[in-house]
Amino acid sequence: MMRLITIVFLVLTLGGGAVAASAAEVSSTALTLDPAYDAGGCALVSGNGYGGTDRQLFIPTVDAYYTVKDYSSNATQALITAEAFDPNQRLFDQALAGSSGSVAMPSTTYLTAGTRVLIWAVYTGGYAAIAQCQADGATETVTMRVVGEDISVPSAPTALTATALSGGAYIYFTPGAANGSAITNYQVGTFDGVQYNYVALAPADISSPIVVTGFTNGVAARVRLKAVNANGASTDSAEVTFTPTAAAASAAVIAASARPVPTLPEHLLWLTVLLVAAVGFRWNNNGFT
Repeated sequence: MMRLITIVFLVLTLGGGAVAASAAEVSSTALTLDPAYDAGGCALVSGNGYGGTDRQLFIPTVDAYYTVKDYSSNATQALITAEAFDPNQRLFDQALAGSSGSVAMPSTTYLTAGTRVLIWAVYTGGYAAIAQCQADGATETVTMRVVGEDISVPSAPTALTATALSGGAYIYFTPGAANGSAITNYQVGTFDGVQYNYVALAPADISSPIVVTGFTNGVAARVRLKAVNANGASTDSAEVTFTPTAAAASAAVIAASARPVPTLPEHLLWLTVLLVAAVGFRWNNNGFT
């Protein structure tokens, strides 16, 4: 009589049921600023300068991630800088955080209690054009809250490099700080000739490298990344460029091997050995021979 031996592999998956945390306010200070506008400053600016400012000293009383929220103006933007700022450099380059959505402008900065910083309301410069200039000396009353929270959005990933493949690339990066809430995914930004448009990875992936696809072979591509946690997305990473080519596929496969290969638990390894050994026997009605 034929006997049947069946080896059953039982795989147990332990799910991590961690609940995503969201930020809680631990400090909030209301401020009112009145930046004065300098039309001459606007007309003369040749880059991203400022046509007028107002500032106020701010000293946090608790350690927290600080953000400018509920900013009332569209004509100006808020900045946070160290108290000892350099008047010979652009404020934008010295900002610790601000309300601008620009690439280099983080929305949040971690401050310890007693740190002396300046909160600014600034008119943006006219990019060498005077169309946006107002009458010299004009002012605008701006209100805002400087909010400290226990956790924040993550910092942007850094050190991006790309290994091209056919139709895309492997993007390597160094994760930024999680800022109190674990990074759960990344958004990929592609440049359409005017701006970057972001789409979240699906399925989510938090390991470097990630794979980006949908690009045309032979056409240079530009990509940025944003990290995502329970509080939202980081600012943009620096840009990385690559040119997908069909010939690059083999190199990309090699690059992918940089990810660690998972190993079998010891009990599964022994079961695999036994199963392989059993294949070496022949089975007939009288048993093994």
